[in-house]
Amino acid sequence: MTQLLGTWLPFVPPVLAAILVLTVPGLTLGLALRLRGWWLAAATAPLSVSLVVVASVLAGATGVRWGILPVLVLTVVAAVVAWAWMQWVGRPMPRRRARHGGGWASALAFAVAAVPIAYIVCRGFGDPALVNQRYDNFFHVNAIQYVLDTGNASPLWVGTMTSPHLIYPSAWHALGALVAQLSGSAVPLASNALVLVVAAFVWPLSSILLVRTLFGRSRIIAIAAGALSAASPAFPFLPLHYGPLYPLFLGLALAPVAIAAVIRALHPHPVVRRHDLVLLLVLLTPGIAVAHPGAFLAVLALGSPAVLLLAAWLWRRHGARGYRAVVVVGVVLFVGAALLTLKVVRPPADQIYWPVTSNLAGAIGEVVTASVFGYPIAPGLAVLIGLGVFIALVRRTYARSIALGMALIGTVLYVVVAASPSQALRDWLTGPWYNNPPRLASIWAVSVIPLAALGASFLVRVIARLGHRAGLPWRRPRAFALLGFAVIMVLLVQSGGLKQAAADLHFVYGQGPGADGPILSAGEYKLIEEVDEYVPEGAVIAGDPWRGVSFAYAIADRRVLMPHLLMDESAAAEEINRRFATEGDSPEMCAALKKTGVRYILDFDGPAFSKNPGGFEGVEDLEGTPFAKLLASEPGARLYEITTCGLAK
Repeated sequence: MTQLLGTWLPFVPPVLAAILVLTVPGLTLGLALRLRGWWLAAATAPLSVSLVVVASVLAGATGVRWGILPVLVLTVVAAVVAWAWMQWVGRPMPRRRARHGGGWASALAFAVAAVPIAYIVCRGFGDPALVNQRYDNFFHVNAIQYVLDTGNASPLWVGTMTSPHLIYPSAWHALGALVAQLSGSAVPLASNALVLVVAAFVWPLSSILLVRTLFGRSRIIAIAAGALSAASPAFPFLPLHYGPLYPLFLGLALAPVAIAAVIRALHPHPVVRRHDLVLLLVLLTPGIAVAHPGAFLAVLALGSPAVLLLAAWLWRRHGARGYRAVVVVGVVLFVGAALLTLKVVRPPADQIYWPVTSNLAGAIGEVVTASVFGYPIAPGLAVLIGLGVFIALVRRTYARSIALGMALIGTVLYVVVAASPSQALRDWLTGPWYNNPPRLASIWAVSVIPLAALGASFLVRVIARLGHRAGLPWRRPRAFALLGFAVIMVLLVQSGGLKQAAADLHFVYGQGPGADGPILSAGEYKLIEEVDEYVPEGAVIAGDPWRGVSFAYAIADRRVLMPHLLMDESAAAEEINRRFATEGDSPEMCAALKKTGVRYILDFDGPAFSKNPGGFEGVEDLEGTPFAKLLASEPGARLYEITTCGLAK
């Protein structure tokens, strides 16, 4: 027990800091906008992210060091402006009489998602102080440390860690730096705290709001939405162990709130405070777009059924030729804007290289069986989605049609990226997501939750009617229905896909302290944790990033020559990486060491975790070198201090 407390107690401050960072700014602005109920609860985090993003840009542009102060100042200013807006054109959200038992139902809806998600994520960590040992996490954890060191979290700056002119979506790294600052914790703890809070807190609230916006305030619908947000391994778990794709993970966790605002604002019938919903959508956009452009595109894609259904309603409602011409022009403009967005908002062409992972029949089969990206078949989830499709087709309503349209778009995107025989189609339609099937698998998981919730609600009501007709000894048939519903949800949560996702997450964290990870061996990890005892602040460490040396920046808070695997390598860095072992005392080497500040080298046995392009033979296998002395070692890992070029102490 003492060991367990020692492992997890240090995780409490960063988790609390993450909750505060993701709630206080957005809650303040949301209250000023007079949001209430689920809208306030779900929009709090997206609004917070938008405020953090805008504050990071303004602070970077004005030279103000990054911290909580710029966020608080902007929050106060935004809240005052929002209050003035509401006084001028707004009016309070109409108060509805609280339904008896609504509080416990809302809490249950949140809990059935938050608890299993938190359990799977924390079990995956093993130890919350460990880092996710995957390719993209070299950048993500090191970028948080870079923000802390440089005091700049702007998307115009964070990318300069690896390339002087790289613009990078930096919401995740700005948030991570705030969590680390407020809690006083190391970057790995701060990053993992952010993972936990976004997955188990932000995402369930967002998905529940989306389903409630479509299908109303039914307790069954809310509980179904909550449970289903924890039922698919494709989201939120897939982007946590594949990549990890933290920026996209953050953006997609926020996206359902924006989609809900689109649906509500474009409803063809009178909507209270429609203009305020449009304002809310505008305020949500910076956070989602700077979290990740792919998430912003997902909002546009999954929100498009609301646009098209509004156009269809206007066409039927107004028969005048001139009015219909306006509708046609509007649809053409919308489609044109969508095509232009797909063309403009995309990564460079040389980064769109991922191949197909299946054939058409296989990809369609994955969708039908809720087993996208090769996860085990999830029969319970598949049945609920199928029921939702059936209900939406047989008993068509505006909301059901939107849910069906969302699922159809998510399905088409996934099938195209995973199996389309036309490379041109893939490049055009899914290129903005790098033609990367896991990213579209996550978007598919977001898109089908409303349909699955519709299917679950229908199934529960059928069970309730059967129980009532059978004369079961419950005063309320709904009790029997909720019991049956709970059993179904438990079965979904315990599906083989989720077990696989949990195992995958545990693997990328090294399967616990003292174990070899997918990149770092136990000895290599231990030596990195000891680096700060030998290397002074300000000194730079060289080493082969493909063997995991880059993690020293975030884990030990000591600068490294190569903070990422693929980056712009200066001439001085290339000189050290290629020739130090053989030409450690040459004039060119001495100049390179002086220019870069490299004074230490981490030499890991490896092997490289991926296909190493080479170019690091100068900082490998240094045993017996006359140019450096051994300072510390662990099994398979050595730390050297450079002694050549007059650097010996």
